[in-house]
Formats: sequence, structure tokens, C-alpha cells
Amino acid sequence: MSRIARGLTAVAVVVLVVAAWPTVAGAHTGFESSEPADGAVLDAPVDAITLRFSGAAEPAGEGFVVLDPVLGPREPTSVTRSAEGVFELGFDPAIAGGEVGVRWSVRAPDAHPIDGSFRFTVTAPAGGSTSGALTPESGESLEDFLVGERTSPGGKLLADASRFLSMGATMIAVGFLVFCLTVMRGTRRELRLLLFWVRRAGVVIVVGTAGDAIGQVVHQAGGFGAVVDPGAYWSVLGGSLGVSLGARLVGGAIIATRARLVMVHARHARDVVRSISARVPIGAGAVRVADRPDGGAQERDLAWELDRRGAFALVGFVLVLVSHVMDGHTVTEGSRWLTGTASSVHVLAAAVWVGGVAALALVIRDRWRRDEPTHSLVMVIRYSVVATLALAVVAMAGVYLAVVILGAPSELWSTAWGRMFVAKFVIVAVAAAFGAHNHHVIVPALEVSEEHPDAVARLRATLVKEVWTLTGVTLLTALLVRAASTV
Repeated sequence: MSRIARGLTAVAVVVLVVAAWPTVAGAHTGFESSEPADGAVLDAPVDAITLRFSGAAEPAGEGFVVLDPVLGPREPTSVTRSAEGVFELGFDPAIAGGEVGVRWSVRAPDAHPIDGSFRFTVTAPAGGSTSGALTPESGESLEDFLVGERTSPGGKLLADASRFLSMGATMIAVGFLVFCLTVMRGTRRELRLLLFWVRRAGVVIVVGTAGDAIGQVVHQAGGFGAVVDPGAYWSVLGGSLGVSLGARLVGGAIIATRARLVMVHARHARDVVRSISARVPIGAGAVRVADRPDGGAQERDLAWELDRRGAFALVGFVLVLVSHVMDGHTVTEGSRWLTGTASSVHVLAAAVWVGGVAALALVIRDRWRRDEPTHSLVMVIRYSVVATLALAVVAMAGVYLAVVILGAPSELWSTAWGRMFVAKFVIVAVAAAFGAHNHHVIVPALEVSEEHPDAVARLRATLVKEVWTLTGVTLLTALLVRAASTV
């Protein structure tokens, strides 16, 4: 059994263990109860409403709004907290005179907004004076009020799309860099090609992060008018979410402007190839390409290392990866630093795998189009070592995060986070199957004839399919960061 097959078997076993795992106490923020309760009937005016949540929460968007049967929509006169996740809403004058609707919108420390509504009835007639500051009766029906929008779906769509862009760019930037430093032996032209995409990925990280921040503000503030409201930015981004997005923004900018690599002669290149697989011809990793018109010979045994002047770019990569310690469920679930570290390591390993496949496909395609030897066998064997390790780390970190975030096995199918996790696992298994196909079917064909057109074409086709499959993994990874784990 191949290493990849053994890895897939191990992942399957671990997932079965998770499915049988006993209930684990979680730190999810969800609505617990209210006083008055939903559907209650009271015979005295109500001057206070209490809402209890299962974890820490902050008002988001419109916060708390009541549809008074006499005065129409109104906000609380006062909002106090008697304990974590417990809000006491005060009203002056008191609420009376019929059916009352209450809408609430809060966000958990992981920046995930949740909202809801309930109703109760006050049989006591309304009386006393009213404040001129209160909104007059709007004519809005109770049913319309209870289902009204508390957040902006357009903002959520913008945030999700932008986060997918920045996550995908992270896969490319980190994956291409690791591929250059561990797998690649190539020419200066190929160096410039991969480095071009690393830097462009840094730009996309900046754009995607900015779009994510704006989308979060619009989503939680309830409309695109919040884009020009500084207070809305402070309200939404004043905590760990803002720190996370800020670190990612700076990291992307550093990658875009400071990523540099220099080429050095790969000493012992033949020994490295021989140690990886004795079946590979010794000279396969160091074949001279035809001299260029300018007389400068380019060799396939050139490797790359970080330029001292560009070593500062490592700060950018670290900031982008560390930003995941302060974002999403890592803020509230389990030990913050353990969960955050697992999240960052998960993203790093996924980037090595996803970006590595994309880089491998790009280099082979570039050489194919220029009608040059692709040396696919050597690169695939080198990359398989890195990819196997990355896949193992992805599986271990992913299972750890699932155990920490999901409170019970049933949440694998009863919550948005659990369903997306299962979908991601299935897609990862499909992508791993493509890798296993390459190892068991295409590599033996390349060993017979490394540059056989049919074998190389089949490898290119499989890599393209794997890239598209891993694009789906990237999308689900971006959505899982802030997906609800309670509904």
C-alpha cells in the first residue's frame, strides 16, 4: 500500500472516531432564553427585557429593537449586562397594549453574527406619557417585523467572496514559495514566472482582505451605507477580527513588494535525486537545455534560495499565516493558542499541497508549450515527498479542529460548519485520489519514457483536475473560518 493510500486510510479511521466521539463542551455563542419568554402573556406593563446567550456576545447591526404595539419600532432606553452573554434592556415608558415583537442581532467573538426574534403579549392597556424622541407608529405588521433583515446579505456575499480570494492567494503565495525552495530545479525564466505569481498573489491577498473587512462591516451594520461610517468600522473591527485582517493586509503587502529569490547551483543535485528514488536516471535532474541566442546556457540543476535583501518577505508570509490565530472559531473554541496554532498549521500545510500542485502544473505546462524536456518524473517524485507530509498534517489539524469546534457528533450534519466540513473531507479525498493515481499509474509510465507525449499529457490532465478539485477545498476552507457551528 502506498504512503498516500495509508494516509487516506488513517484519515478515514480518524473521521470514524470523530463520528463516535462523545459530546464535548463547546464555547459556541447561541441564543438561550429571554424574559419574557417567547409566547408569554403578561398582565402588567413591561419595562425590562432580558436576553441570555450561551457565550460572549456583542450587539451587532441594529442590536436590539422592539415593535411596541402603540409606539411602533423603538430601541431600548438602556442596555446593561449583568453577566457574560446576558443583556438587560430597559424601556421608558413601559411596553403595554397588545402583542410585542423583539428583534436582536449580536456577534460572537469569532465575528460570526447571529440574529433572531420572539414575541410576547401584554394585556395591560397602554398609559402614561410618551417621549417625543420615540418613533411614531410605523404601520409595520408584527410578522413583517419579526422576519425583517437585521444584517446585509450583500455584505456577507462580499466578505465570503473576498475571503475566498485571499485564501486562494495565500495558497499560491505560500505553496509556490515552498515549491521553489524544496522541489524545483529550473531556469531563470521559470524562477521569474513563479515569483511573478507569488507577488501577484500578495496583491490579491491585500485586495481580498480589504474586501473582507468592508463586507464584514456592511454585513453587520445592515447596509452599504456603513462603508463611509468610521464608527461602523470601529464597532466591527475593533477586536480580534480587526487585528487578524490587519496582519493579513500588512503581510500581503510585504509579499507583493519584497518577495525575492536568487538562483544558486544545486550542489549534489544528482545525489538528491538518487536518494529519493534509485529508479530515476542519475542525470534526469541536471539536463542542459539548449544555449540561448545570447549565449547564456541555462541548466536544470539550478536551485533557488531566499535573497538576503528579500528575507524580510518571510515576515509577510508569517503574518499571513499567524493571522488565522485571531480569526474565526480559533477565538472561542478550546484553547485559543492551541486551536489558533492548529488553524495556522492547517492553512500552511494546505498551501504547500494546493500551491505545490498548481506550481507543478504550471511549470510542466510552460515547458511543454516551449517544446522543452519537462523532467516530469523528477519533479513528481520530489513533490510527492512534500505532498504526502502536507496531506498528513492537513488531516491531523483538520480532525483536531473538528473535535474542538463541534460540540457533538450530530453537529456534523445538523450545523452549517459540520456539513461543510464533511463536504471538504470528501473533496480532499478526491484530490488525494488524483495524487494516488499519479503515483501508481502515471509515474510508472514516466519511468519507462520520461518524455513520452502520452504520459506527460495524462499527467498534465490529472494535475489540472487536481487543481480544480483543490480550488473547491480552498473555497470551503475560506467559508469554514466563520461558518456557524450552532445552526
